[in-house]
Amino acid sequence: MTDALIGTEKDTADTWVEDADRRAHNRAIVETYMNTRGQDRLRRHLLFTEDGIGGLWTTETGEPIAIRGRDRLGEHAVWSLRCFPDWAWFNIEVFDTQDPDRFWVECEGEGAIVYPGYPVGHYHNHFIHAFEFEDGRIKRQREFMNPCRQFRALGIPVPQVRREGIPT
Repeated sequence: MTDALIGTEKDTADTWVEDADRRAHNRAIVETYMNTRGQDRLRRHLLFTEDGIGGLWTTETGEPIAIRGRDRLGEHAVWSLRCFPDWAWFNIEVFDTQDPDRFWVECEGEGAIVYPGYPVGHYHNHFIHAFEFEDGRIKRQREFMNPCRQFRALGIPVPQVRREGIPT
């Protein structure tokens, strides 16, 4: 009985160490992703699995914009660099979870927004990112933000919601 218990404790300890190593590796990738700027953004898709997914989960349609596959993520990087040429994330906080393959990030983002058909604007927003990993690469990255702030940066009027009686 004692040998069985010791074996279980060793297995648990080994798993804990493996999870800690995997978590540290994956966290470093999240930090690399979030701190990549300028032309280096054109290589950020290489952090993803071959079938990785990334995108914006909060849009004006209510449906996510999901870019599927590493190659398409590379094409998206070209578009993103053109539309957000000086974009930077800052005040970045990375949060581990119980799963060494899942992370959440809270941050601010800011830079020029250059969408065809709209005046060039200055865009600042608060963001939440979710990262899921598989075999040491990003399997899925989801970005969440307040679309109304993007509308304002593009000069799009934002409707007002009357919330009469709400205590503030």
